Amino acid sequence: MRQMDAVSLVIAFLIAMLASLLGAMLGIGGGSIFVPLMDMAVSFGAIDISFQEIIATSLVCVIATSNVSSVVYIRRKITNIRLAIFLGITNVMGAAAGAILRAHFPDNILRMIFGVFLVFASVNMLRKRDLRERVYNATDILALKLKLNASYYDEAERKEVRYTLNNTLRGLLLGFIGGFLAGLLGIGGGTVNVPIMVLILGTPQKVAAATSLLIIGMNGATGGLIDLTLGHINPYVVSAAIFGILIGAYIGTRFLRKLRNETLRKIFALFLLYAAIRMILKGLGVI
Repeated sequence: MRQMDAVSLVIAFLIAMLASLLGAMLGIGGGSIFVPLMDMAVSFGAIDISFQEIIATSLVCVIATSNVSSVVYIRRKITNIRLAIFLGITNVMGAAAGAILRAHFPDNILRMIFGVFLVFASVNMLRKRDLRERVYNATDILALKLKLNASYYDEAERKEVRYTLNNTLRGLLLGFIGGFLAGLLGIGGGTVNVPIMVLILGTPQKVAAATSLLIIGMNGATGGLIDLTLGHINPYVVSAAIFGILIGAYIGTRFLRKLRNETLRKIFALFLLYAAIRMILKGLGVI
């Protein structure tokens, strides 16, 4: 176990807080911000940590993000807990597979893979793609037997919204991809799970977002456990990062949501694109 100096821990804390704060403002996962910022800090010599450890730290921090954010939605009965457990089956399997496979990749390959992921993330932010919920007339048997259909009270519309799910088996199989990316890249997997729930299953977007928060906690716990056994987790960095994540999430959700706008989203999308290109070039050994 490599100890870290106080300056390195403060840097990890500040980066985690900034990642969580921006994630709350922009509505994106903190891992997409935390990983490239930590990698830049390593490049500038501000902190000494491997890329495997950065991803492992990000993955463990997902657990804290999930726990803090899920409480509100569970209390308001927006989260579909049965659906989260159902999709969590393949998500957890994918997270385990991704974390195990990542252990066999050198840092330069991981940087290039993560860079490609950031390119897609930044392009989607620039496109401002809104997910349109599909309306189905029929309900599949699996959703009925497992009692996955539910309802929630929509405060904006001031009414009870009932919804029925379809294509649940297909959604279950596709959930493996979300978990795999979570374990491989240290992200929550919400970038895959939310579109699956909205476009494939026909879940209302608010329910999909809330349910995804619960699922990413499962992914983080699974991948984090594997990283712990493989020695990729530095408890000093993780402790500092989690503390920063919690503070950043509190500030972002309580005070800075009013600052959220499309101009800020586009500016940060360009930053992610820059970070993506930089990580790919670094993986290729150009810089």
